[in-house]
Amino acid sequence: MLPTSSSLPFFLALFLCVPASAKILTDPTKIASQYDFVIVGGGTAGNVVANRLSENPNWRILVVEAGVNNAGIEDVSVPFLEIDASPNKPWTWNYTTVPQTALNGRSMQYTRGKLLGGSSSINYMMYTRGSSDYWDNIAQYSGDEGWSWNSMLPYFKKLETFTPPADHHNTAGEFNPSVHGSNGPLSVSLPGFPTELNSRVFNTTKIASQSFPFNLDVNSGNQLGVGWLQASINDTVRASSAVAYLAPQFISRPNLDVLIQQQVTKVLFSTSAKSAPIATGITFAAGPGARSFTVKPSKEVILCGGSIGSTQLLLLSGIGPSSQLNAHRIPVVLFSPQVGQNLIDHPAIMNHFIANTTQSADSIRENATVLQAVEEEYATLGQGPFVDTASSSIALLRFPSSESVFRQFPDSSVGPNSAHYEFLWADAWVGFLPTVAAPATGAFTTLAQVVVAPASRGSITLSSSSPFDFPIIDPAFLTSEYDVKLSLLAFKSAKQFMAQSPWKGFILGPAQDSANLNTDDEIIAYIRSNTLTLWHPTGTNRMEGNGGKSQGVVDHNLLVKGVSKLRIVDASVFPFIVPGHPEATVYALAERTADLIKAAWA
Repeated sequence: MLPTSSSLPFFLALFLCVPASAKILTDPTKIASQYDFVIVGGGTAGNVVANRLSENPNWRILVVEAGVNNAGIEDVSVPFLEIDASPNKPWTWNYTTVPQTALNGRSMQYTRGKLLGGSSSINYMMYTRGSSDYWDNIAQYSGDEGWSWNSMLPYFKKLETFTPPADHHNTAGEFNPSVHGSNGPLSVSLPGFPTELNSRVFNTTKIASQSFPFNLDVNSGNQLGVGWLQASINDTVRASSAVAYLAPQFISRPNLDVLIQQQVTKVLFSTSAKSAPIATGITFAAGPGARSFTVKPSKEVILCGGSIGSTQLLLLSGIGPSSQLNAHRIPVVLFSPQVGQNLIDHPAIMNHFIANTTQSADSIRENATVLQAVEEEYATLGQGPFVDTASSSIALLRFPSSESVFRQFPDSSVGPNSAHYEFLWADAWVGFLPTVAAPATGAFTTLAQVVVAPASRGSITLSSSSPFDFPIIDPAFLTSEYDVKLSLLAFKSAKQFMAQSPWKGFILGPAQDSANLNTDDEIIAYIRSNTLTLWHPTGTNRMEGNGGKSQGVVDHNLLVKGVSKLRIVDASVFPFIVPGHPEATVYALAERTADLIKAAWA
């Protein structure tokens, strides 16, 4: 595992305080008496929507966030400390899944961000837009060409400022500037510290180009191949939605209030026999037994709580499957059977290899002197390994249509130019399973394999009628045999990649957890014992599609069907999971939806 930091110098902690400034409130009695829009959740999407709606000085916006301020928390600011940002922190939702039947009954930590920026403040900063196929499929499914790749690309450019990496090296040949933005709030960058893995990864694309082709920019719409990993980093610090969209120049707007450490407990509705229910407001409280407050916006309630938070809140508010609501004695406001269904996530495995090197990042974990030196380099010069995430490169790859799995199962990918699986490399032992501890000494390379087009579907349901009790989360990993077969193929592909000549003499062999795997049955047993989540829950309040033939929770404008003045803007509305990492797609989703809201209330 990558190192747990010692305390960085105090002056560095001050440097890392990226304040969202004076308009962050902790006292509910200090908020205004009236708002036009109330946004539930100051996370990845919520801060985007708040920023864009508050551009209209005639609208007053309130964001209600259950968590804390992001400012001054070094573990969520320093890129290299990403692994220390979660789980089991004061600023995380520390959910747990139900035992996974296809993973030998293992439960998993299922962490989400509980602070300003949400999961963009604790994730691994990997910035992938998805393929053009992905967005074109959403457009076709929803019947709205506004979700197509050609329509969404301007939003990606709008939200970005492509920022030079920390070491200011020449980035020619590492990305395609023509498909990126230069004046958006979110900084997107390239790796700013070289590792021994970079040349080996890209030399492999030269000698094994048929299987592992080089891709100049995996965010160009054509995602297939091996390319440099882009990340949401601003020079030397994480660029979360709180840093990018709630920076001082935005939060100081007189029409924008952000209330933290208050959890929304219910959406309120007015109902009548003559019309659909109307969302009229929300209730919120600091915790069980605390005083409850109510706020009623004049225009909309906008849920941005993520696939878990928004789903739980809908159910608690009486929108969902009647049987589930009745079981918890929650009055049914609207029968909406798809709420909490269609949960999709990416199953991943960390494959470890013994490396013949003295330069791996494992040395930072193992040697206090090395750790102190890299901390000082970061604090004084803004250089060194702390400026980067664990990975510098990414592969988004596809299996040939001739594979036997596609004769047994339908292809679950979103199109012929979209990935089935992903590789990420780290020059250290990276692991998240409590049953597989990092060796005390040694140098390692980790190759993460991820099935990015899974067929398994899970659910989120209520455990009780209390908003302060965690819901029941079942990602149903590998319950589709198709996903098992894709993971098996991905493992073999990883082995093929690491056997190429650039790795000879550097990789000494697989580490303890993946050694001596010779048969498919042995590999599948390893897969079931080692599969984990990348924490990408998607789809639990998906769009309606196919002209209403595919049931959904929201329409193509992300308005909750069957009620008025209630909208959802987060990853729960996607009908398909992105072949990659969801952060960038959620930013773009929120940017477009903000424009839809502006147009609706013009």
